[in-house]
Amino acid sequence: MRNIIKIASVFALIFALTASMSYAQDLTCSEWTMDEYNAKMADLQKREADAKAEITATESSLEKVAAETAELENLTAAEWQAIYESVEASGDDVDGYRSSLDAIEAKVDGLAALSPEDLFQRRKEICALEEELKALGENKIALLSEMMDKTAMIEGKISRLRASLPKADFDEYTVLKGDYLWKISGKEDIYDDPYQWIRIYTYNRDQIKDADLIYADQIFKIQRSAADNEYIVVKGDWLAKIAAKAEVLNDPTKWTKLFEANNNVITDKDVIYPHQVLIIPE
Repeated sequence: MRNIIKIASVFALIFALTASMSYAQDLTCSEWTMDEYNAKMADLQKREADAKAEITATESSLEKVAAETAELENLTAAEWQAIYESVEASGDDVDGYRSSLDAIEAKVDGLAALSPEDLFQRRKEICALEEELKALGENKIALLSEMMDKTAMIEGKISRLRASLPKADFDEYTVLKGDYLWKISGKEDIYDDPYQWIRIYTYNRDQIKDADLIYADQIFKIQRSAADNEYIVVKGDWLAKIAAKAEVLNDPTKWTKLFEANNNVITDKDVIYPHQVLIIPE
């Protein structure tokens, strides 16, 4: 602010001197009477005095503005200090919290740039970001209006991200004449394992009523990874064991619900096979 006052004063003085020099030049280049000369000089002296008075007034005004600005900055700093104390944090803590939110938002934006298929493969990262955001929300700094607005914006982005997720990640295969499930499953670009034929069968339960009857030109979905409501049976599984898993029903006694939701591919509750795709009931 002091520099501004000095600069303004210098400009005003330059203006006054320039005017004076120009005026003086007019005095020397003209033929005037003594009375005219004295009148011109008096006018010049008045203009110079007025310029100096204006400089003084400008300096005083700028100093007043500088004082008011400093007072406002002090009041603002005190107000922010009171706000920080209310959330038991320092300015550095708030800056760190803001940076954490910015980092989460950047990761969300990065996931949003992926194709739906790639996003599906990295869907667990969405859950991790939600947990990270939830953990930040437990800090009192989250109560600051700026952080609440920022958090709400990130939550909205995550919601849109979830809405863009495909239900599952799969390829498509058009059945050829002479195909059967064992043969399709054994193809290198399918599962390269004929024993996974049952995965194709159970994943396409809406199209295949009899595993021994498929038809040319049928289009099967070839599952690449399980959706959140799907479970792929592994060797050693049984219904109660599957139901007990945290990502399934988290309760072994709910195996009956699992059975009922998949009774179109499970005919005997005591017999299930590796690679079967089971639907996890809500």
